[in-house]
Amino acid sequence: MCDLCEPNISDITKKIFEPTCGNGNFLVEILKRKLDSITFNTTTKGNKIYVSSDTEFNILIALSNIYAVDIQQDNIKEARSRLETVIFNYINSFKTKEDSSISNSSTFLQAMTEILKANIIRGDTLKDKKTLYFYDFIPNKEDKSFEVTKYSLQEIEKIASNTKVIKLNTFKEDIFSLKHPPEKNRSTVKKRKIKAVPSEQGELFKG
Repeated sequence: MCDLCEPNISDITKKIFEPTCGNGNFLVEILKRKLDSITFNTTTKGNKIYVSSDTEFNILIALSNIYAVDIQQDNIKEARSRLETVIFNYINSFKTKEDSSISNSSTFLQAMTEILKANIIRGDTLKDKKTLYFYDFIPNKEDKSFEVTKYSLQEIEKIASNTKVIKLNTFKEDIFSLKHPPEKNRSTVKKRKIKAVPSEQGELFKG
């Protein structure tokens, strides 16, 4: 199934969303493919070998573009742990016989933990559209920072409904369809109140 979605899955800049992720089987495969596309480099400080800052930042870009929801908290906990293990296994796979270990910076480890808390979350994608929040991480490689924008799932769906790929040979028709979207059928089903799910997305992403 992942092969059918290539080359987007392996591109660290492309976003992937799994609405019912379980314990992360698809997420693990997706992250492995993204990491395999990264050029791995190390630096030496004293007697220690560290993952280079460029490589660390690319790993964070790959991770920040994977989003997932599951209704069970134990699945979310396991999925986060498995993705973390994928990253460490990827790093350790570059050890040579001369290397006792390859270390990561503390800032990388903290950012990795917070991204997992922000992007792999518990909830119900059918009932919690207003209270499920996701974070769009836009990387700036010059100073290795992220511009982060917060969206609810409802807002994301609204943005998607107003987005269209326009081809030159159908430009007029496609622009017209954006200006005049078809009216939605009004449902007679009574609306139910949605109970908010407590935030479990990390201290950096509250509010």
